[in-house]
Amino acid sequence: MDITDAADELVRQVSGIPQELGASACFGEAVVRDGHTLIPVARVNFGYGLGFGGGQGKGFEPGEPGTVGQSEGSGGGGGGGGGGSSTPVAVIDISESGVRIEPIEDKTRMAMAGITMVAWNAFWVLWTIRTVVRERAKTRKLEIESGKSE
Repeated sequence: MDITDAADELVRQVSGIPQELGASACFGEAVVRDGHTLIPVARVNFGYGLGFGGGQGKGFEPGEPGTVGQSEGSGGGGGGGGGGSSTPVAVIDISESGVRIEPIEDKTRMAMAGITMVAWNAFWVLWTIRTVVRERAKTRKLEIESGKSE
């Protein structure tokens, strides 16, 4: 596959993303049950990347130890990739009594945020204690060297 074919394939693949990531990707299929219409809501993220390479001219090829061989060069290459994720956010509940939006709490994410905050605070408390102890040690050493301390 040459670079033109690869670029055409990439454009074909990427051009279909807007149709796939419309409102249906964010708002799922509605479920009707017992007078309630439930619509799931999700956060959808995606990304993709692409790279191509090329080259011409003379290159070097390995030879016997201590020697360097030269050959005519040529090159090529390419690559791409992408990915995405979908995270549930809320459920919209529509009934005769009104519309309610029920958020979905990600307890794991909240716990990880709490653990991270505790770790960050512990780091800075310990760093401050370390600094204070070092400064006191320096001051004590200077006092001993100058003969001020008995």
